[in-house]
Amino acid sequence: MAERHSLRFALLSIAALALGACGGQGDNDSAGNPPPPGTTVTLSGKITFDRIVFQTTLRTGLNPSSPVESPARQITVEALDASSGNTILATTTTDEAGNYTFQVPTNRMVRVRAKAEMAQTGSGGTWNFRVLDNTQSATLYVLDGDAADTGTANATRNLRATSGWGTTSYTGTRAAAPFAILDTVYSAKKQILDAVAGTAFPALNLYWSKDNRPTVANFCTTSGDIGTTFYTPGETAARVSNCAPSPNLPGIDLPAGIYVLGDFANGNGDTDEFDQHVIAHEFGHFVEDKFSRSDSIGGSHSIGDRLDLRVAFSEGWGNAYAGMVLNDPLYRDSALGVSADTGFDMEADNPNDGWFSELSITEILWDLFDNVADAGDQVALGFPPLYAVMVGAQRSTDAMTSIYTFVDGLRAANASQVAGINALLTGESITNTDAFGTNETNAGGSQTALPIYQDVAVNQPLPTPVCSSGNESLGNQLGYRRLLRLTLPTATAVTIRVDGTASGTFGVPATDPDIYLYTRGVIVAIADSTAAGVETITQQPLGAGVHIIEVYDYDVGVLPRCMSVAVSGL
Repeated sequence: MAERHSLRFALLSIAALALGACGGQGDNDSAGNPPPPGTTVTLSGKITFDRIVFQTTLRTGLNPSSPVESPARQITVEALDASSGNTILATTTTDEAGNYTFQVPTNRMVRVRAKAEMAQTGSGGTWNFRVLDNTQSATLYVLDGDAADTGTANATRNLRATSGWGTTSYTGTRAAAPFAILDTVYSAKKQILDAVAGTAFPALNLYWSKDNRPTVANFCTTSGDIGTTFYTPGETAARVSNCAPSPNLPGIDLPAGIYVLGDFANGNGDTDEFDQHVIAHEFGHFVEDKFSRSDSIGGSHSIGDRLDLRVAFSEGWGNAYAGMVLNDPLYRDSALGVSADTGFDMEADNPNDGWFSELSITEILWDLFDNVADAGDQVALGFPPLYAVMVGAQRSTDAMTSIYTFVDGLRAANASQVAGINALLTGESITNTDAFGTNETNAGGSQTALPIYQDVAVNQPLPTPVCSSGNESLGNQLGYRRLLRLTLPTATAVTIRVDGTASGTFGVPATDPDIYLYTRGVIVAIADSTAAGVETITQQPLGAGVHIIEVYDYDVGVLPRCMSVAVSGL
């Protein structure tokens, strides 16, 4: 649903984008009063970018012929000495209207540079967000004005990053794209700061390039083959053979950040720089990762899929967070260059209700936030109470993160709203239960989805096999991965044995069982060899408390594959 883009402003000649008096040259101030000789003059102006907005009619895409000139808020602006290798003379930050001002020497050749960077450190909050070109060694995008003599008078120099759109396609430099991405991040950041003043954000890079393509095979961020817009905490993994290492991050295959699509491809590509819901959705995953907790196993997903409960919640959170940031429940994602779009309305009753549906999660979270009283929606909490759960109960739950853990924490903190919260769950065919989804009855049509957790105890093998089914090429669908809850009264060394020779009443023996062991979302141990039949984890010791065991048959198909599970003490 998202795309990835990267820009190379520092590598592009975009002086023609400088606007204002004398084509971006210095001018006298409005009073016409020059400062004393040998001192400084004031350079001021406004930094703007062209935002391309969606057509009014749904499914008809963006409207590039009518861009909206928008302020570039809180970005870094520099005055560069053009006569001495662009030495930085002054640095400042634009205000909410895109205005900047600084003092520079008189009679000096100076150019104004706007950087696709938003940075601050202090009591009001800390952040460092940058838009980089992943196909050009992570180069920061900048917008440069013309070099001009400052003379002896105060002057105004405005810069405008234009979209690069011609008549039917992009024909010029797409200078607006990185600033549009960064401005959506500004709104997403503000949503958090309004809830918790002074928040310190970890640094975040956003990677956009006009060459970022929705390639599935040969994934490689340095070539622009990114697949889709996505957030990643970063990882080191086996490289694709045609993918060169990142020169700025040796040893890291996938640098952390948000990757955004940008390939127009003659009207057949997928661009996301102006899709604000898409960008805010990925920022929502960044928030999950850095301030809350996400146990999502990721993977491909589409609207209407029946998903693993962890994936369903994470994607539903991303969707709803985007709506909250923009105060807009209509999620739109452009396609076919700029000529089409897909999406959904968070206020609508979408099909496929259940704890496994990202749309059900989206609708619940949006209804908890908004102040519109719909049928079955009598709750209007706003964002701060929801965020409090994300950074509190959701982060510390013993269960895997899901709609159950979130709502369990929300009800505990908002006792007067329990009836309304439960009504939203009921409206989406989700049982009003505890953090573990105990007694859930909606199986979503799967033979292997319920119970959501099975309890297992030391030296008491499960009396019935655990069965999984689904598409192993995805691995994140409903019923594929089964969860068991192990509660230890004291620290205990244990062996977990999963035997694929068992067959249930509706399945056949598993051929390649795998095991993951978690404690509060953290992977403690893994057994996933390719050996057929049996997998074993020996953990010495395993601490007191609740632990989650995940089992599945890697080779599972539509026909359920079944395994026996036993935990023994050492």
